[in-house]
Amino acid sequence: MIKILFAVLLSLSVLLSCLVIGQDHGQSNTSEKIDIHKICEINYDDCLKRIPQYLDESAINSRLWFAYKLYQLEALFALEQFDELEEQVTPLISQKNLPIKFKINSYVLYAKTIKRHGQNERAINYLNEAKDLLLAVNVDWPRPAELIKVANMLLSMGQYQIGFDMLLTLEERFKNYKDIIFNYQLYTNLGHFALRLNDLTLHTTYRMKTLEWVMLSENSNYKSIALFNVARAYFFTGNDKLSLNYFKRVIPIATQAKNQSILENTYINMADIYLRNVDKNQANELLKKVNFKNLNSGYLKRFEQLSQGVYTKKPGDKPGKE
Repeated sequence: MIKILFAVLLSLSVLLSCLVIGQDHGQSNTSEKIDIHKICEINYDDCLKRIPQYLDESAINSRLWFAYKLYQLEALFALEQFDELEEQVTPLISQKNLPIKFKINSYVLYAKTIKRHGQNERAINYLNEAKDLLLAVNVDWPRPAELIKVANMLLSMGQYQIGFDMLLTLEERFKNYKDIIFNYQLYTNLGHFALRLNDLTLHTTYRMKTLEWVMLSENSNYKSIALFNVARAYFFTGNDKLSLNYFKRVIPIATQAKNQSILENTYINMADIYLRNVDKNQANELLKKVNFKNLNSGYLKRFEQLSQGVYTKKPGDKPGKE
């Protein structure tokens, strides 16, 4: 079954041909040359600041407009600005004649936002539709990055073994493929699956491989996530010293990336470790830095517990980037 699924997936196209971005859209009132595509690939905060102008200067609902809109939605997701993401994506998913790439990605993003409200069945329906759309695209030149998207959907749908086996096949098939972002995404997702399958040793191995690849990139947000996930891997195995070392490395990079969610979660995890090692002063100093209004439900509960001095005796919960 896995081989059949993979054979179908391997025939997928780049899909970028379905969403023609065209030439760089220069700003009309300045001679400054900006590569908005490059910016939105490596700096999500800067992307969010600049992309409204590009949207305003493009014909609404044109393919170029949808390309810029997808940059905006993906940046909001990367920085975990989920309320704004939901507000932006909700009116779009019901539109007819959406470009195929936009439709697939907007369905995935919408599914992940509504899961926050406990709408699991609805979320699964959107993920399934996105997966089916992706599988239906059957052209001659496959892009392995698109296959990872399918695996990530399987992860969100709880199909851990199927997704994991698919990625292992993908890893072997593209072992000589040196694209940095592909390998970052591949090993990030392998790490997610290993954790869900309770293999902490393999989980740590994949987190370290992810970090090796992402440190070759310019994307500070990816770097902060990779470092955070390595720190969490050591947290799960009870290696407090290594975990703290990596969490400390997260702080300046997450600050640079302006990923407030990763920063807040890092402070909470570090406070947990300090409390477990009877260093209440350090823990309290870190908790003072946390804006609890920005926390998701899992980390809000942890923050409240830590504020009452209840630390994790045996690391066990598994929030992470997906």
